[in-house]
Amino acid sequence: MAAVSSPPNEAWNATSLLDTLERALHASKTEWLFLRELRVGTGHRGQVLQRLDAFALNCLPHHGMRRICYEIKTSKADFKAELKNPLKKRVGMRYSNEFYFVTPGGLLAAEEVPVECGLVEIGRATFEEWKILMKRQAGFFYYHSDLARYCMVTVPACWRETPGPTWQFTAAMLRNQRKELEERPPFPPKQQKIQFEV
Repeated sequence: MAAVSSPPNEAWNATSLLDTLERALHASKTEWLFLRELRVGTGHRGQVLQRLDAFALNCLPHHGMRRICYEIKTSKADFKAELKNPLKKRVGMRYSNEFYFVTPGGLLAAEEVPVECGLVEIGRATFEEWKILMKRQAGFFYYHSDLARYCMVTVPACWRETPGPTWQFTAAMLRNQRKELEERPPFPPKQQKIQFEV
């Protein structure tokens, strides 16, 4: 089930992969809290705290407050380095119910992904290529026709019951959200003045 790979001249970076991932899987702001570059704690004194590339928290209790960790890999060498250092992904797995590697399409084969992880592939495809991908792909898929970008869950991650976040991690999530709101405040709501006749 290999994906259509992106053209070699197209460089996918973490930001472009995360933009597509958020648009495809976590677009509902009322349902999902999507945090990028999330530090695992709030301390600074000589500590090098690990960062999660992205962390998504479902805010609806009837969906079990689902927690998903995403690790971006833009090259095979980066992915192999990750596998050689299993402690790196352990923190992300500690706080999430599902753990996914996110890569450009065609970078990894399904059998290369560790059994406890999933794989999300993002790439470019014409509409005709996309129709071929949909026939081969059994999992979730998303296609943005204007940008000719796709996002699909190639390998579903297994669900793991994990303990809830610590106060340190919760504080880091809140700090991350506040920073994002300060840097990119939401658009003011569209409102109209209602004229009353006297």
